[in-house]
Amino acid sequence: MIKFGIQLPHEPLELIIRAAAFADQSNIDSVFTPDHIVGIGIRNFSCYEAFTLLGKLASITRRVQLGTCVSDVLRRHPATLLQSAVTLHEISNDRAVLGVGAGEGMNTLPYGIEMKQAVSKLEEALRLMRLLMESERVTFSGKYFRAENAFISPRKIVPLWIAGNSPRTIRLAAQYGDGWIPTATIGVAGYRENLREIKRIAGKNIIPALFAYAVIAEKSEDAEKRIELPGKFIALLSPRRDEFLRDIGLEVDFPDILGFEFNEMNVRKVLSAAEKVPFEAVQDRYIYGSPDDVIERLEKFISAGVRHFVIAPLVQERYYMENIRLLSERVIPFLKERE
Repeated sequence: MIKFGIQLPHEPLELIIRAAAFADQSNIDSVFTPDHIVGIGIRNFSCYEAFTLLGKLASITRRVQLGTCVSDVLRRHPATLLQSAVTLHEISNDRAVLGVGAGEGMNTLPYGIEMKQAVSKLEEALRLMRLLMESERVTFSGKYFRAENAFISPRKIVPLWIAGNSPRTIRLAAQYGDGWIPTATIGVAGYRENLREIKRIAGKNIIPALFAYAVIAEKSEDAEKRIELPGKFIALLSPRRDEFLRDIGLEVDFPDILGFEFNEMNVRKVLSAAEKVPFEAVQDRYIYGSPDDVIERLEKFISAGVRHFVIAPLVQERYYMENIRLLSERVIPFLKERE
């Protein structure tokens, strides 16, 4: 069965609550929130704390899965992160999903938290969280994390979805994940190939998910207009930006999202670079267009094995509800009928 989720906006709170309620009352299957200190934006970098927010959403929804997309283990000890997820699982009647990734500079560097060895820390944390979920008592001695006769109580199994497009994080998804959620920048062919490898390594069923920035509008040209600037902005911060930058012969003087800090000066640098990027160079990274266009793009990923989409509307606040309404009314019914 193909499932569809949405990524909530960073703010405002009223829109977040309205979107989650709409999802719960519609055919949308899941609701995810970023787990950030700093929101991704051009002028506004506001963001709410993820698990506090999800606890509120658990109280106003009854059906949808609720998750982070994604958390990291640089700002929280793995046991603390897992306890938050277990608590959410308990109060939501087993609807929680804990998405975990290596982390991003915007949420760490301004606060004195290093990004060094982020993937190694993620690997060790995943091992520890698995032990804490599956064992009554845990003694663990790693390079970054330690536990002595430790436990989580109540002890519940919370689904772990591992974010990652790189070979190493893909392997971690196979070893420790209940789900794999790369971004759509991986491409259809890359998704198919890496999913095959995950299944080979894992030897078990793993939920093949996909996080995709998207814009849906009644008219294709309106969707393209709305996504062009934010699409170029996000692409310029992508860890997978080198290929398109090389193709267009552009050099930039700011780090990718792993080292980027959101402030007015850095944002101006990205916006200046975006003026030199033709949208054609990055358009394949996104799902956008009319409902029919979006269906066509999603079908390609379905053919590659995706079974749970997390759609992140890359739009201004005023267009957010229109996007998830079109997703629910004009895209999901068609794709679910085709199963």
